Amino acid sequence: MTAGLWIVGVLAVLLAALYIRVNQYGAPPVKLLLKTLASLAFVCLGLLGAARAGGAYAWLVWAGLILGAAGDVLLQFMDCRPKEREPFFRAGLGAFLIGHVFYIVAFALLGRVTGWAVLLAAVLFAALFLLQFPARMDLKGQKVPVYAYAAVISVMTAFAVLSFGAGARGALVGLGGILFLVSDAILALIFFSPLRGKHLPTWNLIAYYAAQILLALSIAVG
Repeated sequence: MTAGLWIVGVLAVLLAALYIRVNQYGAPPVKLLLKTLASLAFVCLGLLGAARAGGAYAWLVWAGLILGAAGDVLLQFMDCRPKEREPFFRAGLGAFLIGHVFYIVAFALLGRVTGWAVLLAAVLFAALFLLQFPARMDLKGQKVPVYAYAAVISVMTAFAVLSFGAGARGALVGLGGILFLVSDAILALIFFSPLRGKHLPTWNLIAYYAAQILLALSIAVG
């Protein structure tokens, strides 16, 4: 990794940590600004890696990072414009869903995906589906988009887990995929469950930004 990648990587971690801290107490416009900067940081980290490494994998993952950053901003607008929460939620969910499709295609290029991916994805989806019952989730008319998203992220995570063993890149992808799934499971509790705890948003953001930064780093470590 070059000095530039190290610098941007550290900056991405620091901005994510700052946003996570401010997210607990900050005003909505401040949180929107810091979240945008934190997400742009992992996009820039991915761009530096893609410019260095080149190839289909690099640019597919970078596209996924861009869509993730867009989803971040859209979901944050839910706090800034409470009366328009549902359109921003759907748009943000859609951006993340398309981003995961790019990740799926990229991970498939690592050559580690086998028939076990179908079984693993089915198990992960079943776990996410069943989570709604003990957590007493009320999906508030969002069942179709939420279930569709759960299916896509289950496939993404399955492909990521199967990438373990493909060198350093595969390790970063595998860990990043698992953290992404954990982040989204926590986010579902925050949005839809009455059992959400006070610290869940912090754990959600830690897992999320760690996942995106790891995926961005995977671009540079061919």
